[in-house]
Amino acid sequence: MAEESLQLPPEHNLDYHIVSLFERLENLRKEQNQGAVVVVGGRVSRPSMQAEIRTLEFWRSIISECIASFFYVFIVCGAAAGAGVGASVSSVLLATALASGFAVATLTQCFSHISGAHINPAVTLALSVVRMISPLRAAMYITAQCGGGIAGAALLYG
Repeated sequence: MAEESLQLPPEHNLDYHIVSLFERLENLRKEQNQGAVVVVGGRVSRPSMQAEIRTLEFWRSIISECIASFFYVFIVCGAAAGAGVGASVSSVLLATALASGFAVATLTQCFSHISGAHINPAVTLALSVVRMISPLRAAMYITAQCGGGIAGAALLYG
């Protein structure tokens, strides 16, 4: 048999195929995220609560808020408890403040693309009041954040 080589037209080079692959993947991702918020003419259109609760993205964001709150409470309370042994008040405050700041920065980098990294129920409540998240999502976030915080404290002190 003769060797046959596949000849692509010049406009169909490797770059073209990579770009078209990414476009197709992006379209698939958009189709799967039917629960996304859509703004049309300044009016926000959200999916129903029944549709929102069935999405994998919803449950991933709930779990990520729980994990973020767990780590935040564990790190900050651990820094305060560890620095309190034979240390001055100012060193305990400094250690706790640094731990809090670095923990929030790190957790925000890790979880912001999944759930927004609210970490604090007050932030979640504020975003719910200004209608940036749905009431269902806010209630679930607050429940997950409180549960994560309790679990972090229980692991540290329990």
